[in-house]
Amino acid sequence: MIILYILFIIGSLICFLNFYLSFLDYPVQKFKSISGLPLVGSLFVAISLIFLYKSNLLLTVGLILIAIDTGGIHWFLGITLFYYLKDKKGK
Repeated sequence: MIILYILFIIGSLICFLNFYLSFLDYPVQKFKSISGLPLVGSLFVAISLIFLYKSNLLLTVGLILIAIDTGGIHWFLGITLFYYLKDKKGK
């Protein structure tokens, strides 16, 4: 059980790191940075939530972290679809 909490904490830190590097670091550093660890943060949080879903607080925080993790698969699919539709509209 303690391993799930550790996995959740590590995944949460990675999700926040990816969010920070994508949105918060750019105005401060004035250069384009990339995601720290793609897929890892969301995956760790999702795996831990499979077993820790009974805690409403962890479930809510975990889902928010997964949503803001710009290194997650959902962001990759969303950006890919966005550029596909943008290119299709422009032709």
